[in-house]
Amino acid sequence: MAHRLSQKGRHIVTTQIEHDAVLHPCHALEREGFEVAYVAPQRDGRVPVEAVEAALRPDTILVSVMHANNEMGTLQLIESIGALCRERGIIFHCDACQTVGHLPIDVKTLNVDLLTLSAHKFYGAKGAGALYIRRSVRLDALIDGGTQQKSRRAGTENVPAIAALGAASVAAMRALKNGQETHVQALRERLISGIETGVEGAYLNGHRSERVPGIANFSFDGVEGEGVILELDARGGFCCSTGSACAAGSLDPSPVLLAIGLPNGLARAGTRFSLGRGNTEAEVDALLQLLPRVVQSLRQLSPEARAANATMNAE
Repeated sequence: MAHRLSQKGRHIVTTQIEHDAVLHPCHALEREGFEVAYVAPQRDGRVPVEAVEAALRPDTILVSVMHANNEMGTLQLIESIGALCRERGIIFHCDACQTVGHLPIDVKTLNVDLLTLSAHKFYGAKGAGALYIRRSVRLDALIDGGTQQKSRRAGTENVPAIAALGAASVAAMRALKNGQETHVQALRERLISGIETGVEGAYLNGHRSERVPGIANFSFDGVEGEGVILELDARGGFCCSTGSACAAGSLDPSPVLLAIGLPNGLARAGTRFSLGRGNTEAEVDALLQLLPRVVQSLRQLSPEARAANATMNAE
């Protein structure tokens, strides 16, 4: 899209908390001479519409804001940002990978020109995604070659993956109508309430209520998230993460949690709990039983705790 509109301008607006699927292309465009403004979120994980508006310039050609953050689950004000872009005649892209199949999505209501989604986020096969393009929007070809996909992306189509994505989307819509995501949201609230009351020094990251049904992210004072996920796995078989699955193995503080203003220690302590339609109340309760013990044991192993114990023993 940026290449297509480069004669009109070379300024792009996005946010500091986008997925690497957006941030890395933005960095690549910067190396080509484009300018990118990265708007900061508030402490609750939301990017103010006013901040996006303030970042716009006469030569802004493209705005990209995710529908829900992949680490915190916080929902952004996409409808309002989209309306702002529509008024200014600026193309608006939305990464909706975390919300398609879990929340009702209407591209007209959201005022988006481009919207991306991924099948594996709504129980489809990995490796297939889709791009919605508003009828009046034109894109340069992603890959030069044949005329597949209306000459937008050359190469033989992966028909089984495409069919599987379609089948998964139909099943996801049926699950939404049947209230299965309401079940996931209830489990999320059970988890959040249990952690807030059962674990001292636990901090919920992101907006308290405006979030996707199945994601909750907590920082635990005095521990690192990597230790929490390893102990939960070893002692209870629970699979959690310290951030984006695409950044697995990184020991750096979460850039997303740093962006919302968390200090380095709490940004390292971020732990993402993801829930799905197959999870049960019993599983959530079992996690809530184990988590306080895990956090407490990790705190006792911290350098501060060891120093305090050494002082007490010396006295």
